[in-house]
Amino acid sequence: MSLDQRSATSRRGHTLLFALLQVAITVAIFSFLASQWGMTPFMDAFRLLPLWIFPAAALLGGVGVLTQALRWRVIARHHQISIGVGPAVARCWQAAFLNGVLPGGLAGDALRAADDSSDAAVDAGGSALRRAFAAMAAERLMGTAVAFTAAGLTLLVLAPLPGIAALGVATVAVLVAWRWLKPLSGADILQVVLLSATGWAAFASLFGLTILAVTPTVSLAWAPGLAAVAIAGMSVPLGFGGWGPREAAAAWAFSLAGFAPHLGVTASISYGLLALASTLPGAVILALRLLPRLERARRVNQARHGQHRDPIEPAF
Repeated sequence: MSLDQRSATSRRGHTLLFALLQVAITVAIFSFLASQWGMTPFMDAFRLLPLWIFPAAALLGGVGVLTQALRWRVIARHHQISIGVGPAVARCWQAAFLNGVLPGGLAGDALRAADDSSDAAVDAGGSALRRAFAAMAAERLMGTAVAFTAAGLTLLVLAPLPGIAALGVATVAVLVAWRWLKPLSGADILQVVLLSATGWAAFASLFGLTILAVTPTVSLAWAPGLAAVAIAGMSVPLGFGGWGPREAAAAWAFSLAGFAPHLGVTASISYGLLALASTLPGAVILALRLLPRLERARRVNQARHGQHRDPIEPAF
């Protein structure tokens, strides 16, 4: 085995180990929550969801995907990557679906950056793949910064030290992203911030609707703050598709606000189901983009085998 092959095998092993660790973290958190409040919060999350909320989730989820795609385009343009609104939305929706069903919540974004489809134009010069990942990383970090800023401002009132820590995370996210944001003008940076805030507002609104639907005893006046903490928890790439850390953060936030923690678990699981449902168009997009590639690979494989067939061997 060559050095490159050993390196690739090692990377795959580390990736698998990290994925298993994330699954284990999610299972551990859910097991702890179930040990505290039983299975009722989990069952209620499914049982109490009304049908009317699913179209609302699709709409708000679509707004979140659109704002992410627009934010990505602004940053990518300054890294010599040009992608239309439609393809950007398609890639972001596909990424959202993969992030929701795979460990870590980042696999879809990695594919979004590495995708070599012809729907994006990349100027020559430098590493195209490196620039693609830089644009994606900056875009994700700005979303993370807004999520933790909102959580930090909320927690400053309820729990000052965690609030300061959350604001610290937001600051670090901005500082890390800044190396890839430096080419942007002030107007473009403002646009990125506003798009990030709009996307966050869409997800927070969905959490508020979820509270209204499944935990009606919780005052809606608390919805933005509770949503802020839960969404920040979901942004921590430790659980499977955001599951686990979000529920723990929601239970803690509800407790800080004076509500029963298990209501936070119920609301958070319901929110996760709605968020996942809103990404289902991404599954369709993934299939539409993947099937032609699989067909081309099949034809190439057939042609390769055909070239090595014995000349007198029948071609059937």
